[in-house]
Amino acid sequence: MNKIISKEQFSAKVFKFEVEAPLIARSRKAGHFVIVRVDTKGERMPLTIAGADVQKGTITLVVQEVGLSSTKLCQLNEGDYILDVVGPLGQATHIEKFGTVVCAGGGVGVAPMLPIIQALKEAGNRVISVLAGRTKELIILENEVRKSSDEVIIMTDDGSYGNKGLVTEGIESVIKREKVDKCFAIGPAIMMKFCCLLTKKYDIPTDVSLNTIMVDGTGMCGACRITVGGKTKFVCVDGPEFDGHQVEWDEMFKRMGSFKDVEREEMSHLEASVCHAVPAEASPAVTPAARPMTDDTPMEELLDRKAPWREALRKSMKPKERTAIARCPMNELDPVYRATTRTEEVNTGYTKEQAMTEAKRCLDCANPTCMQGCPVSINIPSFIKNVERGEFLEAARVLKHTSSLPAVCGRVCPQEKQCESQCIHLKMNEPAVAIGNLERFVADYERESGNIILPELAPKNDIKVAVVGSGPAGLSFAGDMVKYGYDVTVFEALHEIGGVLKYGIPEFRLPNKIVDVEINNLEKMGVKFVKDCIIGKTESVEELQKEGYKGVFIASGAGLPNFMNIPGENSVNIMSSNEYLTRVNLMDASNPETDTPINPAKRVMVVGGGNTAMDSCRTAKRLGAEKVYIVYRRSEAEMPARLEEVKHAKEEGIEFLTLHNPIEYIADEKGAVKQVILQQMTLGEPDASGRRSPVPIPGATVTLDIDMAVVAVGVSPNPIVPKSVKGLELGRKNTIAVNDDMQSSIPTIYAGGDIVRGGATVILAMGDGRRAAAAMHHQLHG
Repeated sequence: MNKIISKEQFSAKVFKFEVEAPLIARSRKAGHFVIVRVDTKGERMPLTIAGADVQKGTITLVVQEVGLSSTKLCQLNEGDYILDVVGPLGQATHIEKFGTVVCAGGGVGVAPMLPIIQALKEAGNRVISVLAGRTKELIILENEVRKSSDEVIIMTDDGSYGNKGLVTEGIESVIKREKVDKCFAIGPAIMMKFCCLLTKKYDIPTDVSLNTIMVDGTGMCGACRITVGGKTKFVCVDGPEFDGHQVEWDEMFKRMGSFKDVEREEMSHLEASVCHAVPAEASPAVTPAARPMTDDTPMEELLDRKAPWREALRKSMKPKERTAIARCPMNELDPVYRATTRTEEVNTGYTKEQAMTEAKRCLDCANPTCMQGCPVSINIPSFIKNVERGEFLEAARVLKHTSSLPAVCGRVCPQEKQCESQCIHLKMNEPAVAIGNLERFVADYERESGNIILPELAPKNDIKVAVVGSGPAGLSFAGDMVKYGYDVTVFEALHEIGGVLKYGIPEFRLPNKIVDVEINNLEKMGVKFVKDCIIGKTESVEELQKEGYKGVFIASGAGLPNFMNIPGENSVNIMSSNEYLTRVNLMDASNPETDTPINPAKRVMVVGGGNTAMDSCRTAKRLGAEKVYIVYRRSEAEMPARLEEVKHAKEEGIEFLTLHNPIEYIADEKGAVKQVILQQMTLGEPDASGRRSPVPIPGATVTLDIDMAVVAVGVSPNPIVPKSVKGLELGRKNTIAVNDDMQSSIPTIYAGGDIVRGGATVILAMGDGRRAAAAMHHQLHG
């Protein structure tokens, strides 16, 4: 949380805040912005940094009451706390000695312009500042601007101060009297557009700073995308400053109005409630008690296939009797009912009797091939045999011996492609043992029993290691390293720990409370978590090393969404799956009590065939869509999604349009998508992935009426961390190049998960974390 040190009112709706944020103050440069979340129900709001005091450890923000979030922020006072302030974000302003520079600031746009003016003056430029507002009271920071300007021109619409007229008139008066080499314009979007039309006429290069809709602010969602020079750019990563002559302004205006109707309704509710200041200390989540692992039964005995209890168990049934038992199906909620609830889990788990019966199917093979398919090397037969004898807590001990997230893996890992694909039952033309369902049962039993057991920990060695990212790879690495005795700190860019487990997977598949328990167990083991800290922005890897961290594991994920780059794709209500799921899962946008908006939709199309596409379409159904389509360019047989997810989607009424591919979106007069043109496809020869390539059928298209589209066609690694580390060797699409031990080109830096693979399952990411932990431990401790 960040304390408000001071608050000053400039006008009826404009306020200046000095906020405690020492790391941001140290790292910030002209042009940077922060993401602010006022309270637990608040949305993530971008605000450009107007100044910083490194000695005091504060940043300055100037805020105008416009929408719900800015109004709630302006209601806070000196001494109150802002729940989350994260940054600095975006690219810093490019500063050089241009010559004569005109800096045009309109309204609160003067605040982000101030540090640019200061930097330009320090670089030796002649700086002419044009400040504009509707009236005198809306001219802000005049004295501060004058200190770094060679000349200041004031323009007011009503002539109450300075010259009467628009900002463009002030700019043109300078252009007509002397040569201008560069122009900067910051203010309302419409002001910046007309400034650019003017300077384009005179061929003067002009940079603008854009403040578009954002959710995460790190490039993960794509909500801030705009068209610049015919190409899609992300304001939070590529900007916020762009060549104003290249910006597609009209498209941006429409996108900025995406949630106006929802925002208007939320503002009407604000007056009926009170925005409370965030207290200094937040109440911790209540979780089941945890205790260190007991040594009633040595781990060696639990894992030993030749242990007397284990041999007796094998002899209790003949192999033919075991293979004759039918696989126990997973219990599920009714499809009609579950499609109406977003937070109730579809799979309800095994009963004790079902679990013990399913465990009997395991033959306890002398050479358990199932373990070869497990990226985190769980001793699968050992935990299953403990289930068979009813020792569920002992089974949990076996799982936790190698896995930091058993309750998560039991729910979302594709066991049918991993451990279960290697089960001996398949060679007998029988269904594999339900390893994943049993893993889930054991983890749930332990949690619900109130007897959560912590793994055995080695003595502390006082060696500090840092983890960048709190997704599955980072959590797995942290769990193993703390067991080895290291002092582990995990740095997370978002305001919640869990990474993709929280923002990307819906609660009907992976409830947040399950993830929270796993994270709290890691905390009890000694892992420390730091939220709202973007390594590569807030702090650099080099700064972590100076602070005494002897090793760094980068697990920042692949949070940059891919788009198809087809006509109309930047229309309103076309979102990446990252944005859609983050709004719903992380920000709880469908809850009327929260501030993050999401537009209601009746006809939703989801593009893609993976698990994320299934999560998106099933979420849309739960949010009230009457028609939900999955559009996939190959056939159903080539879909990479889990068979269970496809089954569930069909049961819930999702319509599958396979062998179709979007080629154009059509928008209405407000810029909102209303139709999509689909190209019909056929399958050709297999491509590099082994799947048959989709081939367009000439002239065969279908037009579909929709009011929302969700694009789930993959992600790319976020470049923030990799590009911030000097000398770090990168692979394809900004992935980090590593060896078999997950070690990068810099010996003390390891990496794993999506930032290495470009896209991976939870269990593969966890396997990377375990492998990196073992290698780093060997390097640091021998």
